[in-house]
Amino acid sequence: MFTADQTILVTGASSGIGRAIALECIARGARVLACGRNAQRLEQARQAACAPERWTSIQRDFLTDMKDIPHWVRGLAREHGKLWGLAHAAGEGLMDCLQVYGLERARRHFDINFHVPLLLAQGFCDRRASARGGALLFVASASAVFPEKGHLLYGAAKAALAAAAKSISQEVAPRGVRVHCLSPGIVDTPMEAAAEASMGAEYRQNQLQGYPLGFGRPEDVAVMAAFLLSGQAAWITGQNFVLAGGRY
Repeated sequence: MFTADQTILVTGASSGIGRAIALECIARGARVLACGRNAQRLEQARQAACAPERWTSIQRDFLTDMKDIPHWVRGLAREHGKLWGLAHAAGEGLMDCLQVYGLERARRHFDINFHVPLLLAQGFCDRRASARGGALLFVASASAVFPEKGHLLYGAAKAALAAAAKSISQEVAPRGVRVHCLSPGIVDTPMEAAAEASMGAEYRQNQLQGYPLGFGRPEDVAVMAAFLLSGQAAWITGQNFVLAGGRY
């Protein structure tokens, strides 16, 4: 699917869906700049890759010095060559509702789940940073499509991201850059385990009733992500693909 001179920046690569996307892209021939907050988990993921020599770990917290993010992406391109793809999987899925709504909480949700991805996109879509034919992929959430209790701010931020991706896709199409959203339903990741721990034992069983094919695995999302990032999806852009096991 990829060649060794095609470099993909993957955020959230230390665990969960981001880790799976990074490993899948490596397995399909790409070089990966794997970004995460936890250096130890990044190293563990690198060692799990089939070709660890094509994995470069980069430690960064995107909520620190957010204004520098576009410049940082351009710097990566100067150091490693133009990027073929960017898969943004870093984020937080904190539970919330109207009763606990507050500006500080709302700003954090929108910073990490909306503003950070757009700043990354701004850097990536710079002609100096990305290669013609490449792709930008946001990992959004099925909560953007199926709003539900407990995901007021998270779902709203991801819905805003999906709408923004559509607009960005039209803006950068003349350059041959494609833009996609993947909106997974519940996937068995450390983030989901934390949600289950906070919501109680019945939460998982109640949620499973709405998933005819059960919950997903990170690898289920990673395979679709790799396809959309690759040249095999050259005629696809501006779409939001919901991966949710038949959720209703």
